[in-house]
Amino acid sequence: MLRRARYRHHYIFSHDYNGSMHLHACMLLGFRYGRAMRVVPQIEIASYITHFGHRVTWILPSEENDEFQERPYQKIRLFVIPCRFKTGVMHPLSKALYAVRIVRFVLQNARTENYSLIFVRDGTFNGLLALYIKRRHHIPLVFEMSNPIEQRALIHRTYSRFPHLRAVTGILDRHLTMHILRSADLVLPTTTWMADDFAAKGIEREKMLPYPNGVDLERFSRGAGERIRAEHCLDGQAVFVYVGTMDQERDLTILIRSFARVQRQIASARLLMVGDGTDRGRLEECACDLGVDGGIVFTGRVRPEEIPDYIDAANAGVSIIPPLDVYKLSSPIKMLEYMAMGRPVVANEEIPEQKEAVDASCGGVLVKYDPESIAAGMLRVCEDTVRAGEMGERGRAWVVKNRSYEAMARRLEERYLDLKKESAAFPD
Repeated sequence: MLRRARYRHHYIFSHDYNGSMHLHACMLLGFRYGRAMRVVPQIEIASYITHFGHRVTWILPSEENDEFQERPYQKIRLFVIPCRFKTGVMHPLSKALYAVRIVRFVLQNARTENYSLIFVRDGTFNGLLALYIKRRHHIPLVFEMSNPIEQRALIHRTYSRFPHLRAVTGILDRHLTMHILRSADLVLPTTTWMADDFAAKGIEREKMLPYPNGVDLERFSRGAGERIRAEHCLDGQAVFVYVGTMDQERDLTILIRSFARVQRQIASARLLMVGDGTDRGRLEECACDLGVDGGIVFTGRVRPEEIPDYIDAANAGVSIIPPLDVYKLSSPIKMLEYMAMGRPVVANEEIPEQKEAVDASCGGVLVKYDPESIAAGMLRVCEDTVRAGEMGERGRAWVVKNRSYEAMARRLEERYLDLKKESAAFPD
């Protein structure tokens, strides 16, 4: 269907007889295939182009398989690479063995498949491998960065048993990542503000497409909220929900303190804290110290398919994020999921992505990162239920138009095809 040739360092693609262009995207992915695998929205959006007649192939590791396998997954062709990541002193060796396996497979696969482009999300190793494939087989490279470079280093230091070693390897990772970003044909930073940050670091703005989080409307349209309300004895019109991680970096004590102010005004108010993390114990202690532990439900970790149920059980969603530089460049997914479920949101304006979405949609209340301001915003949603309902409707309408999988995949498809058209400007 598509034929690639190289001419003057450009990628050349032939067309179908009907004049349309079709894509075959190879996606090198780092998460592990398995029964409980979690696919993030950006990967699902990038794969959604199969709905438009294009082809998508995933290549990813699996600890549940002992041999190379090809598997169907929805409309996607999937190659599974066996891996066994050991712990302790054997961990580096197991990773090295997996690296050998995937390099061998990808090199052979790239020779036999008719890929239009190769897509990598975040991974430095996969990025370098894809960069080699780009240069050897003249396949355009699309590189997505879901987090700022500085945040990647912070995450590695926070969760590593050897933070000082991670600090050193983080410097190397930063240099290699910048090399991949400079060499990629298309860079997908999560937000416009992250694109600005990359541009300041020397990445060409013309080859960047902001690629924020999106929402699967098939999942986030309805939920079993009544079941959750009954299970946790939630009554009244003042039920708030927070969904997300509860790690110390998030410092969610500010939300607990804000809720304490709300409960002084509305005794029946309730707060659903959905998720888990390293700081959960401290948050529970904070709630107890403030005397609001009876009004807060800490659910612990829940299955992804249950999240719409908890949002459906609430009257409003809260998205309170520390105004640190690494978070200012992020794209909060949970706020969009609240909006997709028709719930008004209370979000702090210091996070640019939140401010833009709420301003554009009129789907919620913007507050400052301050307990008094947050509490005032939560009370505002409670006190005018009609207006809150209108906010929820407007928020959902904005998400459908701007952040649904289909809307975002169409924008990505357009950029992919532009890349091919630019390459085809030099015919054989």
